Amino acid sequence: MTTPTKFAQVLGAMQTALEAIAPVSPNVFRARARVVPQQMATAIVVRPAQAERDASVGQGAMALWLTAVAVDCYARGTTASPVDVVVDELVGAAVQRLMQDPSLGGLVGSIDPQGVSWDFDVDGDQTACATVTFYVRHVTAAASFF
Repeated sequence: MTTPTKFAQVLGAMQTALEAIAPVSPNVFRARARVVPQQMATAIVVRPAQAERDASVGQGAMALWLTAVAVDCYARGTTASPVDVVVDELVGAAVQRLMQDPSLGGLVGSIDPQGVSWDFDVDGDQTACATVTFYVRHVTAAASFF
């Protein structure tokens, strides 16, 4: 088995943080397809979006990366709890949890929320998805993904 890239390590650390002690949702996944089964009231999917290497650093011993990670927060509404309220609470809990340790245990330089987008009625069943995009700053060995 090969060593996971820094990108995979970042996704794993974010997933672990969301699942820690009192999980933000009982359903936290990595890089999962967007379909969430109806029996799940909430779910979170952590997935890579894009990574860019900062070439201005030069040919030194390290490569500086800015990686966009999408955290999809899915929630189902009910008569008692409108979907916009439920997904808002889930987004707030996810961001708060991830910002408790913005270095992900020393794995990265920082993670910062950069934007949120919302999609309502994702599956025609009072489901919303709010996607929080985080910028993750990290380094790897020069000319490497590790």
